[in-house]
Amino acid sequence: MGKTNSRFKKDIDQQAITWFHQTDDKIPFDAFGDVDKENRIKDEIFDLVRQKINPHKSFKLFFIRAAAAILLIASIGVALYRANDTVGLNKNQVWMTYTSKAGETKTITLTDRSVITLRPGTKLYVPATFTTSNKRIVKLEGGEAYFSIARNPERPFIVQSGQISTQVLGTAFNIKNKADLTEVEVAVSHGKVQVNNKDHRLAYLSKGELIRFNTKSGTFKLDSINTNYVAAWNKSTMDLDNVSFKELGYIFNSCYGIELLAPDGGIAELRYTFSISKTDNAQRILKIIAKIHGLHTRTENGKVILYR
Repeated sequence: MGKTNSRFKKDIDQQAITWFHQTDDKIPFDAFGDVDKENRIKDEIFDLVRQKINPHKSFKLFFIRAAAAILLIASIGVALYRANDTVGLNKNQVWMTYTSKAGETKTITLTDRSVITLRPGTKLYVPATFTTSNKRIVKLEGGEAYFSIARNPERPFIVQSGQISTQVLGTAFNIKNKADLTEVEVAVSHGKVQVNNKDHRLAYLSKGELIRFNTKSGTFKLDSINTNYVAAWNKSTMDLDNVSFKELGYIFNSCYGIELLAPDGGIAELRYTFSISKTDNAQRILKIIAKIHGLHTRTENGKVILYR
């Protein structure tokens, strides 16, 4: 019995070593390949256990070890897949992570001379170099960023933000992809971009156009915006000259992450002229907005409502 167990253990160890050296840990893999193969391997292991081990003395112990081996192999496959799929892109690429802390705006110049500005609380994955692919791909994991992309028609620049990918050749645009929201927003200040939901094209956007995509419903809305206010959060001061309520709402939301609503149609038709400084807080600006037309404000579900 002892010799049989020894030979069995040696065979299993040798198979494990062979499997280990055949595996390329630089790429994701599935330990079994498919469900049928997985079940077949399980059956083979269990048959060997039953044949080689005395069921009255050692079956439980070796059954547990065999099951543990299966789970370990599967876990390794899943763990390596997830580790390599963190950014969901080129598995052989070396990725760098850029984060901007609360109160910190960070500007990054990429190897292709593109410039990306991160809003506070943003995380971005960027390749250490773009030389390993015919596409320049980055991933906006969460937050908001303004992209000024160096033109290269032969190597499109792609920003992945959740379900949405935005492809450009050379342009400037803003993407908002906040984890606590169910919406991804892309706004173009100049040039053109193509916005996709996975493999499905949603829209082509040109200068002064934006799209808001609902990540839960899969629906989207197209709108227009004054290019002076794209990425308003990244400007030190803004002089608003007779702007519409819609534009004011976009600017306020961009700067402070708060949505402005005006259920009264008459209020929605009002226009505004004043200045916003980066040092101004949301409450001060709300007081100015209300005072200009003698309005009042209240907050409901995190949104600010203007009323008479």
